[in-house]
Amino acid sequence: MDTRLGCLVQLKVDQSTGRPAPHQPCLLLAIICEIQAGHIASPRILINTRLIARYHDIFETVTGERHRARPWMPMWALRNREGPTGKLWRPDYVQAVQEVADQMGQPKSMNQLEQRFGAAQLDPALFSAMKDSTTAREACALLANRYLSTDEDAYALLQAYLETAFACGEYEKAPESLTGTVREASQQYARSAAFRTLVLDAYDYRCAASRRRFITPDFRFLVEAAHLMPFATSRDDRPGNGLALTPDLHWAMDNHLIAPGTDRNWHVSPMVDALMEDNQWLWRLDKQPLVLPRDERFHPHEDGLAWRMDHLQR
Repeated sequence: MDTRLGCLVQLKVDQSTGRPAPHQPCLLLAIICEIQAGHIASPRILINTRLIARYHDIFETVTGERHRARPWMPMWALRNREGPTGKLWRPDYVQAVQEVADQMGQPKSMNQLEQRFGAAQLDPALFSAMKDSTTAREACALLANRYLSTDEDAYALLQAYLETAFACGEYEKAPESLTGTVREASQQYARSAAFRTLVLDAYDYRCAASRRRFITPDFRFLVEAAHLMPFATSRDDRPGNGLALTPDLHWAMDNHLIAPGTDRNWHVSPMVDALMEDNQWLWRLDKQPLVLPRDERFHPHEDGLAWRMDHLQR
């Protein structure tokens, strides 16, 4: 075992239910997956939507109870754990609470936690270990076997999740590789997961048409990742071939009732009767600007926009 990983099997977790509480190991697994996907590039870890959603996904995989994830609990508890060279997790407290942070009780919500800190420093030696794929896999195995193996079915689901997460992470680090023929089903699943993650994150979980953005308390998203050119036609899962859309507008686009144009505006098919009140939810989009990601690398491709306009019902 890599000696830097010894701290992972020495976590103090609650065992009052007869089995280790999954919160801290699930958060550490989420951090490892995010490092391997290239989203965490330094020991300073931002507590952002993507990380918290990842934590919820892993917690649900292990327990089946997403609503019990309570991410503020492990994010607070880990500050008292030791890493290979110091504190495993050191919150970057906001100035107003720096002097009294250690005397404050456990936060009761994410809002309360974020009032204290929005980022934390992972032990740099542990971060360095997690960047290596082989060592990261070893760390995942240690956490899973030590704290998350009492339920055989859940353990098997976790192994499958982690295997997909590592494969997906390779694509997320190199989005340009998400094009071309895919033969293995497992590889296609990882590509699809990478496409979804990259597209939703690029649009900040906001619909590219309606501008609606809603994230549930257990970090489920209203929007979906929609292909501009269908994968069956294009074999293209690059994020530039995608938009974030709410399910109703995803359906409308895939049925060629609306289309984003190369002019970066939305267009509504003349087949949709503008005089019918029931159709106004679509017609309100006509000539409205397409919401674009801040990062130009993820802006929709011209050929995808042109394909959508060519297939708009006339």
